[in-house]
Amino acid sequence: MRFLVTRPQPECKRTADLIRAAGHGADEAPLLELEAVAPAQLDLTAVSALVFTSRRALDALAGHRQLGLLQDLPVFTVGDATAAACRAAGFSRVLSASGDASSLGELIVSKRGMFEGGKVLYPAARDRSSDIEAFLRENGISSETVVVYRMAAAGALADDVRTRLCDGGYDGVLIYSRRTAETFLQLLGSSCPETVFSGLRAFAISQQAAEPLSGYMRVEAADDPSEKALLELVLGAC
Repeated sequence: MRFLVTRPQPECKRTADLIRAAGHGADEAPLLELEAVAPAQLDLTAVSALVFTSRRALDALAGHRQLGLLQDLPVFTVGDATAAACRAAGFSRVLSASGDASSLGELIVSKRGMFEGGKVLYPAARDRSSDIEAFLRENGISSETVVVYRMAAAGALADDVRTRLCDGGYDGVLIYSRRTAETFLQLLGSSCPETVFSGLRAFAISQQAAEPLSGYMRVEAADDPSEKALLELVLGAC
């Protein structure tokens, strides 16, 4: 079987390699690319903790002049993979919600004693789906969001990928975010006839990521928003 992996690099290659190791074909087509836009100087006044909902925020802050100051703060992450990336980047006090934005908010509220009297800094993407700031505000926790990266959408599909898509050459397409799903639909619509849509099968990391594809193609969402769960779903369909 052959699959199309659409997540950004370098994770795109890593996922494709896992599929290949399982004995299947995998093409890499990253539809979003990281662009760091972190301000040269972060206002850290009263900042007592950090929250990360994506490891890409860490990538955007790599080499930042104030990274050493940030590493001294307690960090809350949405998932274990982001927590591991934080530890690898030099952060020592890292707590993972091992779940979604809701569980992350609850974790921060339950551990507010770690930063009592200060505020939480949220290095984030320009386009984001979760509203962690509102949840914290409702629970009396001061927070500040600073945009440190954006994900730029690909302008076109590679010729070989477009041809294979139009010819029905993929047994499944892996989708890792709502933005990726929207980009994929746009590029597919400008490249292939509408008849191709109904024959495609998509595997999404979450219901939220799957939503834009519903009504256009067959789409299944992983039970848990993690790469492990998505790969189990994909390989289980083989």
